[in-house]
Amino acid sequence: MRPITTFAVSPIVPDNITQLKELAYNYWWSWDAAGRELFARIDRPLWEEVGHNPVQLLNKVSQERLTSLARNSDFVNFVDSVYRKFTDYQNRKSWYASQQQPSDSTIVYFCAEFGIHESTPNYSGGLGVLAGDHLKSASDLGLPLVGMGLLYQQGYFHQYLAQNGWQNESYIDNDFSAMPLTQVLDEHKRPIIIHVDLPEGRAYARIWKMQIGRIRLFLLDSNIKQNVNHQHRNITDQLYGGDVETRIQQEIMLGMGGYRALRAMNLTPTVCHLNEGHAAYSALERIRTLMEEMQLDFWAALEIARAGNVFTTHTPVPAGNEVFSLELIEKYFGNFYRSLGLSDQEFFALGRQNAGDSSESFSMTVLGLRLAGFHNGVSKLHGKTAQKMWRTIWNDFPVQEVPIKAVSNGVHSLTWISADMTDIFDRYLSPLWRTNTADQTLWASITQVPNEELWRAHDRRRERLVLTARQHLRKKLKRFATPEQIERINDVLNPDVFTIGFARRFATYKRGTLLFGDMDRLKRLVTDSERPIQMILAGKAHPHDTPGKEMIREIVELIKHNGLEQSLVFLEDYDLSVARYMVKGCDIWLNTPRRPMEASGTSGMKAAMNGCLHVSTLDGWWDEAYNRRNGYAIGGGEVFSSVEEQDSLEREALFSLLEHEIVPTFYERSRNNVPERWVDRMKESIRTVAPYFSTARMVEEYSESFYFNSVKAVQRLSASQGAAARALTEWKGKIMSAWDHVAINEVNVEGDADAFVGKAIRVSAKVYLERLAPEDVAVEAFYGRVDSNGEMQEGKSVRLELKESLGTSHFYVGQYPCETSGLQGTTVRVLPTHELMIRNSDLYLCKWAQSED
Repeated sequence: MRPITTFAVSPIVPDNITQLKELAYNYWWSWDAAGRELFARIDRPLWEEVGHNPVQLLNKVSQERLTSLARNSDFVNFVDSVYRKFTDYQNRKSWYASQQQPSDSTIVYFCAEFGIHESTPNYSGGLGVLAGDHLKSASDLGLPLVGMGLLYQQGYFHQYLAQNGWQNESYIDNDFSAMPLTQVLDEHKRPIIIHVDLPEGRAYARIWKMQIGRIRLFLLDSNIKQNVNHQHRNITDQLYGGDVETRIQQEIMLGMGGYRALRAMNLTPTVCHLNEGHAAYSALERIRTLMEEMQLDFWAALEIARAGNVFTTHTPVPAGNEVFSLELIEKYFGNFYRSLGLSDQEFFALGRQNAGDSSESFSMTVLGLRLAGFHNGVSKLHGKTAQKMWRTIWNDFPVQEVPIKAVSNGVHSLTWISADMTDIFDRYLSPLWRTNTADQTLWASITQVPNEELWRAHDRRRERLVLTARQHLRKKLKRFATPEQIERINDVLNPDVFTIGFARRFATYKRGTLLFGDMDRLKRLVTDSERPIQMILAGKAHPHDTPGKEMIREIVELIKHNGLEQSLVFLEDYDLSVARYMVKGCDIWLNTPRRPMEASGTSGMKAAMNGCLHVSTLDGWWDEAYNRRNGYAIGGGEVFSSVEEQDSLEREALFSLLEHEIVPTFYERSRNNVPERWVDRMKESIRTVAPYFSTARMVEEYSESFYFNSVKAVQRLSASQGAAARALTEWKGKIMSAWDHVAINEVNVEGDADAFVGKAIRVSAKVYLERLAPEDVAVEAFYGRVDSNGEMQEGKSVRLELKESLGTSHFYVGQYPCETSGLQGTTVRVLPTHELMIRNSDLYLCKWAQSED
């Protein structure tokens, strides 16, 4: 029997502790130790039972317990103290307030998943956790930012392993009424409902709000009665679930529905940060809205939208760069693009690397790159990898000029640094580190911490990790373990033994089985009587990733077959709670991706801030972070043509590191039982990783490199109902129609016969511009080192000056100094240029002088 209405009932919180309700609905508490302790004190066993969910805690705690706490003066004082701390945080002057930025700007961060805390399981892994940390640091810094995503009824799957190690998935419905969520209502106290247009009709969604410090996160939920079509109700059912049509529907709801939700709440985005291609459709809805509100055509609206969009690409793995067939795009967007006045080929070109290739499918990453004015990868190495991957979009430009920058990822320090380490940092760095996490000068003081004090703190974290792992195993093994097996869990892992952590998504390129490829050697390390090792593994494979599941099964089977269950442990159903214990308690954090497949990785950053040494191939963030003293590198950053050769050589390198450097250094103890050389590396790890690889530095960099510039560009182009955007569109049309006739007729280079370092090389060129004026173009000398194939590498450019014009021919001159020795080359190029363009490559056009060869 179904009810005619539903409503939530919770205990009455006494007036003198009523602040608990406000605190419960703001995730600020999740990165404040006093905030966490406050809720734990209400009922510690219940706090664990509800998975650290304060709303569910207040829903389940007895009225008698709340009444008793309200009569306890110590508890009441503690509530008051925590609430004062919270309000001080909310109201304090922020970094953003000192940046002299417009007061009416709104930055919207779109992402398919957000990992704020395990009590709201709306994430699958690194992308979502990064998004959550981004919002937390945006709150710390006071940015005028809001998040936009989807709220999944079943979230991501829960993992459970069969006895043979095969991964199975289960889905559990989330109870949104028991989470820190509130529905967004209109002025009449009715839920705001938005819709998107799909082939089967309109799909509707309501809007939920989550508060993360000073930041609002809005989440769309399609499981509502307005959706009479059951498929539409299921759009927000599972994160990354369903088939290809589910995915495109989810991405339409996230992007187009998300933008409509913002406008329905009277929020006008100035900057839209599209975190991965899933959110790229938001740019299309932004264009449509601008066309409607400012009476612009598609191309003028595109100029404003592009100026206000930031796109971050996260992976070189093909599966992470979604591609849809043209038939599917036509099905879902045919009516939409025709309403914008576009032809099918004009619309399809927005999602193609080669805009003129009619056989190419529609890429969400390409759509994001084409509709955003600012682009980045997530580590320095990934920035270069992304430039190579997507260079055909800017095919006339050298790879180093492909406009994809690098903004290296970071993590939210206060979320991930342990309480033990926090106490040490407070004493020796001063509490200022909490609000200045990116200050390298503060972190340099880590060298002042006595080695013994730092080591004892780490020892305690390892012991806590071991106890937590045992508790986790007991809970999970209840399904099929005997009482005797449950009892033997007390012997699993040793709190005094060197502990390796490996926790991440199980994908083949991450090579979770690398160490297990030589079981005899691994077994010798594990069973060494004087210097044993142990390992804790965790992570999920995507439900459709059979090779990833096979890796997990193989690991579990090898552990059992070799009788190593006491020392090698796989923890099921990896989540943020397990992650926090592992990064704080392991001795090394192992990472074994095949270079350059790891875009960044962030779990190793979390570990390194806690003094857990990172041991990794030189891929992702570690390629720029490793300095030979702050962890260990597997190999030298080589890229192999053979996967088998790479795995074999890097397995040997890893075992050699463990046997000859890592394990001996860990067990080399002083008279007070402290591994002095090991602790020195821990300090160096903290000193180098904590300030730079924090989301505080990362969000500041996004702001200064992208957000602030984007706001200025949008303001310029939007002024006077988009007058500048219309003018820019008209100018671009002129350039496109005349470009084929632009030619570089003569190039003269002087001073190259007897060149030496420091000598000036003079360059002149005669350029034919036909209908274009000299102010429409930039003429540049491009020079650099020449490789064995006759190609210039790492070239630089210098602008040439107009010396004389004769009709449609124009003479340019300039010079540059020889900066390095060796074989050098010079050429000349012409690029369109306009003060309203973000960069000269925005038209994808560049005319080069033709070689006489």
